[in-house]
Amino acid sequence: MKKFFVVLSVIIVIVILVLFSKTRNKPIKTEEFVRTVSYEIVKKGEIKIYQDFYGKIEGYKQTEVFPDVPGRFLEYKVSEGDYVKKDQVIAELDRSIPGVSFEKAKVVSPIDGTVYELSLNKGDFVTNQTLICMIVDDANKIAKVTVSSEILGKIKNGTLAFVEVDGQKFDGRVVRVSKYPNNYTNLGSVDVLFSGKGNLINKGCTIKILLDSKENVPIVPFESVKNEQEKEYVFVMKDGTANRMDVKTGLKNESFVEIISGLNEGDTVITIGSDMVKNGQKVKVR
Repeated sequence: MKKFFVVLSVIIVIVILVLFSKTRNKPIKTEEFVRTVSYEIVKKGEIKIYQDFYGKIEGYKQTEVFPDVPGRFLEYKVSEGDYVKKDQVIAELDRSIPGVSFEKAKVVSPIDGTVYELSLNKGDFVTNQTLICMIVDDANKIAKVTVSSEILGKIKNGTLAFVEVDGQKFDGRVVRVSKYPNNYTNLGSVDVLFSGKGNLINKGCTIKILLDSKENVPIVPFESVKNEQEKEYVFVMKDGTANRMDVKTGLKNESFVEIISGLNEGDTVITIGSDMVKNGQKVKVR
């Protein structure tokens, strides 16, 4: 009987070892993680490249006013920012000399416009070379900006532009571009014509100028394009799987990227979640 129990115990131990060995060698099934993503369809569209510059506003038509005769400045008959008509009196001068009295000399506006740069004080001696004021035709204004020679070559007359000053935004157009940059500074000037009401002359402004654009080209969202070792790529979602596709890109702005090659119109590119997926990983739409 004792021998029987010994044999039985040995058999039980062997069975346990065999079962443990099979369990240990059996592969453990793990469920593959599925990443949740968002996507956009590759489609043709328009892409525009703008750049911001800082400039200063001038009058499109402006006239410097000088006196016809010398004398002592008496007073301005207008205030800065006033709108005046042609031949309206702007200032008066005292032409008197010791022992001789003359009628006050009147300085008048040569054009209709707004008065700027009233800088004289009573008693100042003026000649016919002394600036009395500036009269500006306020119907149109010029935003002037200085740019590098590289940028200068990208801007053409008639190019769309936007001017922002004092919280106001105005549509404009480039009306003059320097033919050549300055030999010493390598800079050139650009004039943007716009219509804007208010006292804006001599104020600083931000000018957004269109540098390049393309129409009817394949575009994808900016965030979908990745870069690794100077190679650009996107993840295309197909049959629930993320597939890496190398691409060649063209124009880029803060929203879109032009695709030159590597994708076809109608492809599904991953946008949100593209930073976390791997090539071949299962994905699902959020």
